Amino acid sequence: MSFGAMAAWQAWVLLLAAAAVAVWLFRLKVRPPRVAVPTLLLWRRVLDEPRELTWWERVRRAVSLAATVLIAVALALAVTRPAPRRLNAASRGRVLIVLDASWSMLARITSGETRWARAVQAAHRLAAESGGADVALATTADGLVEGPSADTALIETAIDRVRPSGGEHAPWPVVAGVDAVHFITDGAIGRELDPAVTVHSVFEPAPNVAITAFDARPATAGAAAEAFVAVANYAAAPQRLHLTVTRDSTVVAERSIELGAGEAGYQALPIDAGRGGRILARVAAPANALAADDEAVAWLPRGEPVTVTVVSDDPGALALLLQRDAGVTATYVTPAEYRAGRAEVVIFDRWLPRAAPSRPALCLAPPTADWLGTVGTEERSPVWTPGARHSVLAGVDPLTLDIRKVRAYDGEGLLPVARSDKGAPLVLVADHADRRLVVLAFAVADSNLAFAPAFPVLVGNAIDWLARPSYGPARAPGRITLPASVSRITGPDGSAVPVARAGDRAFATLARAGLYLIEAGGSRGVVAANVGSPEVSDLARTTLATDAADTEARVRRGGRPWWTYAVLAAFVLAALEWWTWQRRVTV
Repeated sequence: MSFGAMAAWQAWVLLLAAAAVAVWLFRLKVRPPRVAVPTLLLWRRVLDEPRELTWWERVRRAVSLAATVLIAVALALAVTRPAPRRLNAASRGRVLIVLDASWSMLARITSGETRWARAVQAAHRLAAESGGADVALATTADGLVEGPSADTALIETAIDRVRPSGGEHAPWPVVAGVDAVHFITDGAIGRELDPAVTVHSVFEPAPNVAITAFDARPATAGAAAEAFVAVANYAAAPQRLHLTVTRDSTVVAERSIELGAGEAGYQALPIDAGRGGRILARVAAPANALAADDEAVAWLPRGEPVTVTVVSDDPGALALLLQRDAGVTATYVTPAEYRAGRAEVVIFDRWLPRAAPSRPALCLAPPTADWLGTVGTEERSPVWTPGARHSVLAGVDPLTLDIRKVRAYDGEGLLPVARSDKGAPLVLVADHADRRLVVLAFAVADSNLAFAPAFPVLVGNAIDWLARPSYGPARAPGRITLPASVSRITGPDGSAVPVARAGDRAFATLARAGLYLIEAGGSRGVVAANVGSPEVSDLARTTLATDAADTEARVRRGGRPWWTYAVLAAFVLAALEWWTWQRRVTV
């Protein structure tokens, strides 16, 4: 026997103390009230009259005493929460309970509860049966959540606190010195598990409809904006799905789609010209057990052009290029006129300010500056050689470039992404929380860049990467790896998402579906997180063995915690004792 709320000796002391206090209180004599009477003659006749006591009259005081003790012990048991030793308690080793945090665990089953609710019941049962061993709690999304600890109350509180948040590809939680590992799952996500892991299945097939893919494409010169959505019917019978797509609060498209059992459908929906923003798709159907995959979001970049400030004594080719780009609004100032402003990108042409700019910057043939770096040796007629793959260089053909001279540039935090055949850096980038830079180590006048096809591509890539970086298409909620320049992530509810850093990477956990605003070095980007996918949304399939429902590892349906029945028993006994005392049946 072990106790969930305290050590065994403490629990036994509490039980004995409760029983002793109950006996003491029961035997405590209450001083009777004094009543003045004229004579004791009649009272003596009544008291002296012999009368044979019935069996109940002889035992009713003992019965009342036993009921009082039982009430105290029942309440003490509710506090101590004893449990049998079942999980290899003899080893006194650690027990690891891992909850599958996949979104499919939120599916509702025939009993009306969710798979997650059943998994939580199983986790409570396993924690109560730990036999006083140290218990650790983990999920497949968050890793280790609590413990190892012998305080069952602490573990049970943590069990009630955790929620599904994806983590399909998160590493398996590891705790040192564990003797038994219990994994509670529905098997929606296949995992390679150690044979020693005991799998507890909460799988029960359920019908479902879902949005399995969603994205939006902005309008181009020859095409209007479009939203692309994939829906699926994972039910055993055909269903009519109702699909709605909204931009911000305006409905832009509605469809009624008939899909057969297990069938998927794809829709391309035109979106009227507008200012972009949040695009939301929602699907509904009669048989639908999972709500998390009924919605998906995408971000349609708004139509406002990027504001650029060009600081140059002779903007020349830059002005000619930028005035032809409808996606850029450029302002031109001389170095003497430059003041830090609110432009999204600043272009410094052969000049740098004394202080580092607060906005992302493109630097062309920069001079030496304390905040950036130093100019090195000059190299004539450098040959551009392929270097690190970077989005700034996407689509740039170096064979069309003829660079007459380049001056090597070196600075802390600058990463060369293109070099000459002799090693001189040609293009460098800096991606940090306090600065976001692209550096060209040569001037436009020192090359044929102004007339080369690579010029608009290179400058356009640099402006896009500096001002409005892309962090990839929509993804599933869970852990995300980002550049070290990320300074802040804001979740769909407006709260800040914690960001961890390691080396040249930043890490965060997108705990729910929705749009996340990512701020990095003065730039802003958006990441969409959606739940729906064939792997998660098909609630009729599982990766567990087909006989999992018949094994001992299957989770038993948990009921109400048994200590609540101890409290109920104490209340019933107290009510009966009070009722019988009022009628002089008991003492």
